[in-house]
Amino acid sequence: MSAQIGEKGRGRLGTLVCWAALAANTAGCAARNDTATPGFLPGWDEARQALVSALSAWRDAPSPLPASFDTRSVQFVDKRRRPNQRLLAFQILGQADIENARQFTVRLNLEGEESPQLVKYNILGRDPVWVFRLEDYEMFSHWEHDMDEPAPGPGEKPKTAGQPAKAD
Repeated sequence: MSAQIGEKGRGRLGTLVCWAALAANTAGCAARNDTATPGFLPGWDEARQALVSALSAWRDAPSPLPASFDTRSVQFVDKRRRPNQRLLAFQILGQADIENARQFTVRLNLEGEESPQLVKYNILGRDPVWVFRLEDYEMFSHWEHDMDEPAPGPGEKPKTAGQPAKAD
């Protein structure tokens, strides 16, 4: 017998290797699909750490309060927060599994308010991790805008994409 594999043998061997690799990958994927986490979703510990980081930055911020509590690794979106309103304390009460985000319920004790607020925050993303107040997340995910913003005046026309601006 010859130690060399002929042209026909190499083709069959290559086909066999491809089928074996495909079968191994398919079996491995089927076993992992039940517990797979999308790449844009942080793990629970990472999500909690981002939430604690954002809320601690708000609570511990110097006076006057900065406009944003963003860091390089955590972006914080809470449009319901009043400007210059201090966070006195917070407590994470629970977490919920929702589609496309990690959700936490938090009790916020805010300066100037007698009773605490219960707020839900959705956390998603990786490098940076985004911490959205639920209301802001819903507006963002539905491409909505803040309804408190004034509508264009009667003489103003909305700009349409693709049309050149008219010169006055």
